[in-house]
Amino acid sequence: MTAAETVVGPSVKIQGDLNSEGNIRIEGGVVGKVHTTQSVHIGEAAKLSADVQAGNAIVAGEVQGNIKVTGNLILQASARIAGDISCAILRVEDGAQFTGKCNMKGASVDKQTGGLKPAVSSTSKSAAEPETEDED
Repeated sequence: MTAAETVVGPSVKIQGDLNSEGNIRIEGGVVGKVHTTQSVHIGEAAKLSADVQAGNAIVAGEVQGNIKVTGNLILQASARIAGDISCAILRVEDGAQFTGKCNMKGASVDKQTGGLKPAVSSTSKSAAEPETEDED
């Protein structure tokens, strides 16, 4: 993440909506809503009771509310989320806690089988996939 345009320090508590067109770093508390078209970084000591909407997000602190990210969402090991999340790409580190529903853009439901199908299908094998040989 590039340099934050807006920083909410550890001793700062915001009650209301925080709107920005730039990057936001939150180390303190927010009760309300957080919105940016860019990135938001929620520090390990941060406590939010807020819905978060951003282009990308890194969460290391506590969020009670929904998180909607159009790009990447990273839940670091110290993250504690109570709410629904929506994102294109999700990375969850060992130790992160999440309670809620997750909706990832890119996966869709196959109407015939009711199961999930990938957004992009490929018939080629990946390099990490081992080749199997038939034994006679």
